[in-house]
Amino acid sequence: MKQNNFLNSDYRENALSRINIINFIDVALVLVIILLMVSPMIEQGMEVRLPVSGPSKMTVEKSVVLTIAKGGKIFWGNREVGPDTLESIALKAVSQNPELVIVVKGDRAISYQELIDVLDILKRADVKKIGLATEARSLR
Repeated sequence: MKQNNFLNSDYRENALSRINIINFIDVALVLVIILLMVSPMIEQGMEVRLPVSGPSKMTVEKSVVLTIAKGGKIFWGNREVGPDTLESIALKAVSQNPELVIVVKGDRAISYQELIDVLDILKRADVKKIGLATEARSLR
């Protein structure tokens, strides 16, 4: 009587039963290290020159970055919005999260009036927590 090849232990131990996952683990760890190195560099919003202030400690919760660039352009995160649509966007965000924190990054070249106009829009939208972003002045 002929013996079935599936019952033979040598036949069962093929290449699939000996998968080497060391290469997979190496690649996964390299990707994790790259992610950890790149994640602090990723910032929300547009690039603006912030005003300078003295050093202070501030805890930043999960927040929305509102950027006011040169020329009065307003960005909600990375999306450009107009002053007329900013209020409706802020109202919708506050209705979803009443404890929403909005950090305003205003370029130092904008006028004080442009900043106040945006803060008035946020006040009409019933935003309770607003922060102003600045660059820390170097201590010399």
